[in-house]
Amino acid sequence: MISLVSSYLPLPETHAVVTAAVVSAITYIIYIVASVVIAYQSAPIRDLRGPKSVNWLTGSYERNVWEPDAQDKQLEWVREYGPVFRYHGWYNFNRFYTTDLRALNHILNAPEFEKSDGLRSLLGDILGTGLLFVQGLKHRQQRRIMNPAFGLPQIKEFSQLFVEKANELRDALIAEASQSSGPDESVRLNMFLWLNKITLDIIGEAGFNHSFGSLYLDEAHMLTNGLRKFISFDPFSLKFMVPAFFPPARLIPTDRSRAQATTLSAIQSLGKSLISQKKAEILAAAESGAKGGLEKRNIQGRDLLSLLMKANMATDIADCARMNEEEILAQIPTFIIAGHETTSVVVTWAIYALRNHPAVHTKLNAEARAFHTDTPTMDELNGMTYLDHVIREVLRLHAPVPQTDRVAKEDTVVPLSEPFIDRHGVKRHEFRVRKGDIVVVPILVVHRLKSLWGEDADEFRPERWENIPEAVKAIPGVFSNLLTFLAGLHACIGYRFAIIEIKALLFTLVRSFDFELAVPSSDITRKTFIVTHPLLSSDTEKGPQLPLILQPVKSD
Repeated sequence: MISLVSSYLPLPETHAVVTAAVVSAITYIIYIVASVVIAYQSAPIRDLRGPKSVNWLTGSYERNVWEPDAQDKQLEWVREYGPVFRYHGWYNFNRFYTTDLRALNHILNAPEFEKSDGLRSLLGDILGTGLLFVQGLKHRQQRRIMNPAFGLPQIKEFSQLFVEKANELRDALIAEASQSSGPDESVRLNMFLWLNKITLDIIGEAGFNHSFGSLYLDEAHMLTNGLRKFISFDPFSLKFMVPAFFPPARLIPTDRSRAQATTLSAIQSLGKSLISQKKAEILAAAESGAKGGLEKRNIQGRDLLSLLMKANMATDIADCARMNEEEILAQIPTFIIAGHETTSVVVTWAIYALRNHPAVHTKLNAEARAFHTDTPTMDELNGMTYLDHVIREVLRLHAPVPQTDRVAKEDTVVPLSEPFIDRHGVKRHEFRVRKGDIVVVPILVVHRLKSLWGEDADEFRPERWENIPEAVKAIPGVFSNLLTFLAGLHACIGYRFAIIEIKALLFTLVRSFDFELAVPSSDITRKTFIVTHPLLSSDTEKGPQLPLILQPVKSD
């Protein structure tokens, strides 16, 4: 009996082992917690001044702050704390914030800065694991292969398609107006929806030589409706915030996640079919072509996917530098979603800006309607000076992505063009960041700084592009001293494509129609679902919209 009982009692040695294990575990936990606390207390970001936290969830922002007010709040912080400060973001996490142009240029170009895990997770959920998702060596390899597809010769070919599709939109809108009971064939419509459809059709043909035909389909069309459903989410709702910061919650299915899965599945199914078809076509052409096989310098083609696949299959590309079929497939959701959503948003905001500035609208009307043809070439579109100035000003004040971020992959130092004063009163000529620190790239705020653009920085004035201030020329950017398309390693690869497409659409619409806002301008607000869409304050549930009264211009 005694032996039976003793077998269930811990022996002194076992007790000592258990005790030692518990003590070790507690010591390790204390060490980890202490390390985190000490690291936080000694973090360089704590040396910076900045706004206090006012809410555990929204950090330095008031809980009920509305998005347009958030940009104004950031401008207030810049005026109060200078070009370098810290603020508390979601869940009170510290963020570096800088508007110093030398610092931004360094952050966007230095290899020690990459997209944050949170940003990559969001982009991956929406766009898949294509070029906008991958980092480091993989990103450089993919971009090197894809660059030729977005070169000027290819864009020049695409420009004909852009004009053709713009005129197709014009004809569809004229047909819509002819069926209206409004005065003088005027019609009320959601201009954003129409632009979203035609830009989807454009990327279908320019991207894959594939016709989506969405211009003639209703909103219930599976792809159009699916894209709209999972892009139009509320980034300030708990349904979005919890999965964003707590990845296991993403396993719980929601209406949006189901729509997302269905739509991405449809895109991938289409992509596999397109890849197989184009691979066969390219191989057949190579076999019947000149000796030596397909070389990168001989790449030609009508659509982006064909150009990409030809570049990837070229005989003068090292095997280790090629993309595999899964990586090529991953580019297709990026082409489709990023390739049409941003363009439709920019043209929508351009129309909104024109209606709020009648003198600008009148001047652009005169330039577009005086042109000798409704099928201009790329060079002719680029030669329309005022159209160019209007689009630059739209991209300045209505940048489709208001801000982004970068994370430090290692401890590093960021140089500055001007010194700042830290919270200890010390003048600093650079600021230190630790591995894992996140730095905000405030695109729209930089575009509104009076220190750069002058006292009229908040005004929509295309004439400023006739002679921009000298200070503006230091803004890093691949296009026109603007941050809209970013700069450096992750600058937008398709910015030339987007600019000419925007010009073709806006030229055609202004030339062909008179339009008025169908609601008071004060009712139109903005909300960012990856890109910044227009909404009605009085009816946000309907999602992105710009109601217009549109009337075809009578030909002489």
